[in-house]
Amino acid sequence: MNEAPRTVTIVGGGIAALEAMIALRSVAQERAAIELITPGSHWTHRPMAVAEPFGLGRAERYDLVRMAHDHGASLHLAGVQAVDTGMRRLMTWDGRELDYDVLLLAIGARPVLSIPGSVTIKGPGYTSRFRTVLRRLAEHKVRRVTFAVPAGTSWPLPLYELALMTAGRVADLELHRVEISLVTPESAPLELFGKPASDAVSELLEERGIAVHTSRYPAEVRDGELVMVPGDPIPTDHVVSLPRLVGPGIAGLPADGDGFIPVDLHGLVEGEIDVYAAGDATTCPIKQGGVACQQADAAVDAIAASLGADVEPAAFRPVLRGMLLTGDRPRYLRAEITGGRGERSEASDQALWWPPNKVAGRWLAPYLALHHAELDARPDGLSVDVPVAGPTIRPRVPI
Repeated sequence: MNEAPRTVTIVGGGIAALEAMIALRSVAQERAAIELITPGSHWTHRPMAVAEPFGLGRAERYDLVRMAHDHGASLHLAGVQAVDTGMRRLMTWDGRELDYDVLLLAIGARPVLSIPGSVTIKGPGYTSRFRTVLRRLAEHKVRRVTFAVPAGTSWPLPLYELALMTAGRVADLELHRVEISLVTPESAPLELFGKPASDAVSELLEERGIAVHTSRYPAEVRDGELVMVPGDPIPTDHVVSLPRLVGPGIAGLPADGDGFIPVDLHGLVEGEIDVYAAGDATTCPIKQGGVACQQADAAVDAIAASLGADVEPAAFRPVLRGMLLTGDRPRYLRAEITGGRGERSEASDQALWWPPNKVAGRWLAPYLALHHAELDARPDGLSVDVPVAGPTIRPRVPI
């Protein structure tokens, strides 16, 4: 190949961005000069945050400097506030302008309060109030805890994990008068995975003594009750919920009413050329790490093909994979949802994919499994330059 590589700029430092970086280096190889733009130098593996209050796991932090180095990518520490697609230029929050040839946005969504008065679990760093709930349970100061799935939540699995692990803790402590309930707008628990998986989860909830209220919309916590629509309120001492997500609303790019970026099945942003998006920032209704990785893979195929790589771009066809933490053996849930919700559904206490972890990304998961220990520490010689004040400075990672 004699042509100079084109600059492919990936904005984001989460699962979709990292999946895209690794995939692009593997698929496009030296046709792409990869730049990764992210505000921070570390990525935290958020899905494991729910296990931290129980001492059953932790949200690992990975060094983005090392990961970028491993894949021949330049790393810029910056947050992007606007895109000028005509000039192929990004504007950062600190006043800099960065040029690109091809752009892939994987900047995620912003969590906001969904149920007023609830303990909202947004991820790492937001579990202290939930730890207080567990402590008060152990001290016999409360006996009714309700886990409430907000309306519009496309990925309620973390709340089911919290409910199941809390029930396990209650059983271990022999707290016989404690009542745990789960409220959800779904017609059946985790119905997105289809009937076989939903039935398996329902049995597990029943075994743990969790009362389930389906087809109910939690509205707010008021005077010791969870207000429901429809139906009567549920008396409770604490309500635990998930946040509502809103899109990034990047200036210069199309967005729906909630700020999410519209894309086609190859990740191409609506009405744009050489501008792609993947993950929670898009209008894809399912906000989940594995799905974000699949979106990133579809976008990378399209980008690599445009750079001359011998690849046939595959359209995004979501397959749901969820490792449900229970406090005991995890349950593995899988569903192919294209062509009908839960058309092919599985649930097992044996791994249904490999590596059997929370990151079900085609490229990212094997990389983390092989290099987990190395990513805890940054080798000598790899560092992020200290930014100097002024709009013309571009901090880079020497590699």
